[in-house]
Amino acid sequence: MSSIKDAQFLPTALWDHLTVGVVAVDEMGLVQEVNDAAEKLLGKPRGRLLGVALEALLPGHPVAMDLLFRARTLGMPCRIRNAQISPSPDRVVETALTAVPMFNLAGIWIGALLQMEEVGATERIEEGKRLHEALDSLGDLAMTVAHEVKNPLAGIRGAAQLLEAGATGSDVACVELIRTEVDRISRLLDNLLGLAEHRPMQESVFNIHEVLDHVLRLCVSANDKPLPVTDYDPSLPEVRGDRDQLIQLFLNLVKNAMQAVGADGKVRLSTRMSHRTRMEQGRRRRHILIDVQDNGVGVPEEMRQRIFLPFVSTKSKGTGLGLSICQKIVHAHGGQLELESVPGNTVLRVVLPTYAS
Repeated sequence: MSSIKDAQFLPTALWDHLTVGVVAVDEMGLVQEVNDAAEKLLGKPRGRLLGVALEALLPGHPVAMDLLFRARTLGMPCRIRNAQISPSPDRVVETALTAVPMFNLAGIWIGALLQMEEVGATERIEEGKRLHEALDSLGDLAMTVAHEVKNPLAGIRGAAQLLEAGATGSDVACVELIRTEVDRISRLLDNLLGLAEHRPMQESVFNIHEVLDHVLRLCVSANDKPLPVTDYDPSLPEVRGDRDQLIQLFLNLVKNAMQAVGADGKVRLSTRMSHRTRMEQGRRRRHILIDVQDNGVGVPEEMRQRIFLPFVSTKSKGTGLGLSICQKIVHAHGGQLELESVPGNTVLRVVLPTYAS
């Protein structure tokens, strides 16, 4: 019995219990060992990582190699708090990197440990909660304003219709302009009311792919181009939520992506299990990830922190309310809506808890 307990506390066993990804490289930069967390973060099994040059695992990211060089030169651990690495072409991970040099008893450098900690998971949850509270407050304000403005708008539109009946010459164009602008403002107010409304969820249990396939059928029937390609994980467990609200959510995200790339672009809709877990009501919740990915120009860096706020839009004629409503729907389902964007690769990621968690 004691030997089993001792084995559980061997360094090799403890190594795989670390939540920080650790990669051990030799003096040539070749991977000699990794732990479980590093496998998950890099998205590859241990067998495909050992013996591979670290530079090949993280192509285009000299920050990691520079950090290792600095640690070796200074003879001390070096850290960078916020770095983006791409373990695969379609995946960007924000990490904190720490390089720890290793020396033998003779003081000769023999390699290093690269610690990779995915950052922002807790921060994104807290930020999402703050944003959700802000959206609720804005929603209450929007409802008050919308109701106050819609009544006089209806009167203005009615008066414009009466004037239009007897208008002649250039007056016809003026009256029509009044009516069309009133209709445009009315649509904007309807969108504000959509942000503000607090409908009770009509919950049921279903497979998320049913919702996504329905969204794709809507895109096909509307002759929208380009049609997204799909990459589903068929083993995903079911989710619990409001089917209609999730259809609205993904239809908005998919249409945004299709508009961002134009007729010749590419949109990809993919699903997979998440390695993240979150403590909720005394138990761990598992999550699924749904990515809506496009190869458009991306979201400007100065807008990324504000993209889910009302009236922030990358479109010249956009209202900036669509993503705010999407954020509201996701948080009502206990999930997160995240953005990763570089030119040519933008991902809006929906994180939803599974029903069987």
